[in-house]
Amino acid sequence: MMRADPIRAALGLLLGLLLVACRGLPPEVATPERPAVSPSGSYVLVVLTGDGSQSFQVESRSGEVLYSSPDQFSTRHTTYFLWDQEDRVWVYSGDVGTFFWQRNAATGEWEKFTYADSDVPAPSFLREVRPEWHQQ
Repeated sequence: MMRADPIRAALGLLLGLLLVACRGLPPEVATPERPAVSPSGSYVLVVLTGDGSQSFQVESRSGEVLYSSPDQFSTRHTTYFLWDQEDRVWVYSGDVGTFFWQRNAATGEWEKFTYADSDVPAPSFLREVRPEWHQQ
């Protein structure tokens, strides 16, 4: 009985990996090899790599850097960088959790939020590949 939760978590992880492997990554997910354009078409999400970590920046369509995240995410853990339908940047890290950044319309600054502390629903991709962590 004590093993049910670890087994369920392992099966969920396996199912998520299988879904990604069979379908490939959707266009809203950025990788170091493939930037992702936001749903509005206004921004490009670029994944930066180096020395065992990854980060991201948001660029305009012309390549101007609008925001460069100071956060670093370990490459030793599963990490996804993606857009949601509201042009928010999402990062899921198997190490430190799920976060999103939203552009403040009044200031133009990108603000970071912790998913666990918000009532903002996770993108469907995260709900599919990591359902145990993204219920809403």
